[in-house]
Amino acid sequence: MNIIDGKQVYSVSEVNYAAKETLEQLEVWVMGEVSQVQQNPNWYYNYIKLVDENSVLPAICTRDVLAQVAELVPGQKVLLYGFPTILNRKGEFKFKILRIEAAGEGLLQKQLEELIKKLKGEGLFDAQHKKEIPLYPKKVCLVTSQGSEAWNDFKRHTIDKFPIIELTTKDVRVQGSQSIPQLLKVLPAVDKMGFDVIVITRGGGSLEDLAAFNDEKVARTIFALQTPTVVAIGHEANESLAEWVADRRASTPTDAANIVTFGYNQVLEKLESQREKLILKSNYFFMTNFQRLDQNFRSLARIKSSFKDLPHKLARFRESISFLQMQIITRNNNVLKELQMRFRMDFATRYDQNLQNLKNLEKSLRLLSPENTLARGYAIAMDGSGKVLRSTKSVVLGDTVGVRLVDGTLGTIVKSKN
Repeated sequence: MNIIDGKQVYSVSEVNYAAKETLEQLEVWVMGEVSQVQQNPNWYYNYIKLVDENSVLPAICTRDVLAQVAELVPGQKVLLYGFPTILNRKGEFKFKILRIEAAGEGLLQKQLEELIKKLKGEGLFDAQHKKEIPLYPKKVCLVTSQGSEAWNDFKRHTIDKFPIIELTTKDVRVQGSQSIPQLLKVLPAVDKMGFDVIVITRGGGSLEDLAAFNDEKVARTIFALQTPTVVAIGHEANESLAEWVADRRASTPTDAANIVTFGYNQVLEKLESQREKLILKSNYFFMTNFQRLDQNFRSLARIKSSFKDLPHKLARFRESISFLQMQIITRNNNVLKELQMRFRMDFATRYDQNLQNLKNLEKSLRLLSPENTLARGYAIAMDGSGKVLRSTKSVVLGDTVGVRLVDGTLGTIVKSKN
């Protein structure tokens, strides 16, 4: 402490120290609901947020104290024993926990479950009320805190990829006392503005951070919207009442963007697939035809080389043909002369043989001829018709019989038969 102009003036550290000393005299039991647990393996203390219907109490505890309960999760109702304090360096108000006891089901979680059960009984979650999200939405309304990480994520996966989409942002508070009134005012208004789809989103948070999206009036307002609605509140681990009544639930702002651009992404995938097929086909076409052109070029080169040597080859062929022609003519002339000689020799031999055979046959024929027989003194008797008589029985006495001799014929009359 210093005296300045007659005034007792304390430094910031002194005030914090005095407050710390005073507060730490107040050791009390506190009951509330755990809304957030942040365990830090690299630091001695762990952060815990305790809430009730109206307030938040930030608290810290050591690992040993946290180990007094089997599990500490958001929504759990607990009893904490400790004292309030001031962290000297940062001047932050904290409740330092000395002991933790489980105190039953969390208040906010219990209220939320009761509300879910109520709205489910009224059919607000039924699939028959869910509207189809347009496949190619052009006019999209984004209800969120403009400039937030959720807004940036959604924008990056919609208009940054598909400029055809007309994105309108309705800037609202997504937590705190102003969030519910703003949502109740903005949502019915944008429902009348002719958007193809309305997207309501924000980042993750504790149960009290998401209180506006677990509010019954907000849930009923979203259910009553005529425009197809996508709601993405938090991350995979978070799930709010607003998502139950929406036409489509998305786990994250990026997931909501993917739902809205599903049709456009399909078109891109088809175009990419067609592009790859076209590249493959064109590569195959060019490769095949380049190979054919290369083969044709080599063939033409060979043909050119062949035509270059063709006159010489033709001259050699001409000489070869002339030589072969002379050989064939000479060879065939020799064969012909030999055949002529053989033919003459065979003809002469056969002629002599056949002439001798003919003479022998003539001699045999003359020996066997009737004239030769008649010349030896024999005669041939014939009846009146000229038929040769072979037996006396064929003749009767008085018949005229012709007798042929070697030099003529006699006519006789049969006077007796012996």
